[in-house]
This record gives sequence, structure tokens and C-alpha cells, in this order.
Amino acid sequence: IMAIVKEIIAANPEQAAHASFLSGFDKKMADAEKEKKAEDVIQKFREKDAAETLKAELEKAGLKDLADIEVTDKIIRINISAPILFSSGRAKLEPNALGVLAAMGKLLHKLDKNDILIEGHTDAVPIKSGDYATNWELSAARADAVVEYLSAGFKIPNERLISAAYGEYRPVAPNSTAQGRARNRRIEILVIRR
Repeated sequence: IMAIVKEIIAANPEQAAHASFLSGFDKKMADAEKEKKAEDVIQKFREKDAAETLKAELEKAGLKDLADIEVTDKIIRINISAPILFSSGRAKLEPNALGVLAAMGKLLHKLDKNDILIEGHTDAVPIKSGDYATNWELSAARADAVVEYLSAGFKIPNERLISAAYGEYRPVAPNSTAQGRARNRRIEILVIRR
């Protein structure tokens, strides 16, 4: 067989060179693909570790019942009750909020490959006074306040931060009860998993 291969190479040196080039290229592609898969696995572990660490931090801070974390294959969802972060009808972060967001900011900064979506949500009770005419405006201002804090305080690049406002239009509980309205007033931080 080796004699036949040598004969083909001698007869077609250009094809042999081309075949050699392609096999080297294929090896580089295969190596690059293996490296990317290894990086993806490391990134998944980094994301899962960050979510577990954040859960522990929230428990230590006594906020286990006011904030929760859900991890799926596609996202890490951090749901924070709005009263922890803001006064009623306001979008200025409360002093208590800074401790909660600081723990998150440190971990989110480490996930330097993930986009982060900050969603503002309210209950369905119409706004009667204050700086905002609608719940939608209030939810937008609150989401923006969290984005600005994470960007400025933890050097999370603006191109990774997305702000979204949903007002009362994506409730997680009925607005007919005080408990339901309290659950609907929230900020959700979604880390898009890679």
C-alpha cells in the first residue's frame, strides 16, 4: 500500500500537497473545536458556581424569602422583590438594596461572557402620584437604576447589560390579593447562559 501511495504522490505532487494542507487544516479545526468545547464546559461550571454562591449569599443576608434564583440550561433568573430595592412608587435604590446588588454585581462581573437582562415589573394598581405617570414608566426607571448601578459599580460593560420594562403586563401572581401584588412588584435579573 505504501508503494501505491508513493506512486500517487510522485505522479501528482500538487494533489499530494493539497491533501497534506487539508489534513493539517482539519487537525487544526478539530483541535480548535476541542478547545471550544472545553471552554464551554468551564463556562457552564462558572455559571453554576456563581448561581450557587449567590444563593448562599442571599441566605446569609436573610433574604432567602424575598429573592430567589432559578437555573435552567438557558438562563440564570434572579427574582428580587421590589420592596427590598425601592420605596413605593420610586426608582431610587434604597440603602438596603446596595448590599443585595453588591453581592450580585461581584458575581455577575466574573461571568464576563454572559449578557445580562434586567427586567422591571410592577403590580396592576394604577399610580396616583409621584414622578411616574404609569407602571410601565416606573418599571423602566427601576430596571435602568439597576443597570446603572451594575455598570458603574462593577465595571460590567454596557454592551452586556439590557434593560427591559414590563410594568404590570407580566404578572407572576394574581393582582387581586395583597400577596399577589407583592410578588408582581419585582426586578428580575436574567443571565443568558452561553
